[in-house]
Amino acid sequence: MSSVTKRIKEIKIAVIVLMMVTLVFSLIVSQNEYHLDNCHDDHCFLCNIIHIAQNLISLSIVVIIAVVIGVLIYLFLSRLHNDCVIFELDSLVFQKVQLNE
Repeated sequence: MSSVTKRIKEIKIAVIVLMMVTLVFSLIVSQNEYHLDNCHDDHCFLCNIIHIAQNLISLSIVVIIAVVIGVLIYLFLSRLHNDCVIFELDSLVFQKVQLNE
C-alpha cells in the first residue's frame, strides 16, 4: 500500500471518529433542558451550544432515516431486477449452437 493510500485511510478514520464524538457530545449536551428553562441572558453561550447540539441530533436522525429508506429502496429495486431474468439457457446443445454461430 502506498503512503498516499495509507494517509487517505487515516484521514477517513479520523473524520469518522470526529463525527461520532461530535454526535455523542451533542446527545449529552442537548439533554440539558434545565439550563434552557432557567436562563435569562439574551446571548448565553451555553444556550447556543445546547440549541446547536439539538439541531445536530435532529439532523442526524433525519440522515439516518433517509439512509434507511435509501437502503430499503435499493434492496427492493435489486429484487425486481433479479426477478426479470428470462430463461438462461445453459445446456450443452445451446452452448454448441452458440459456438457454431
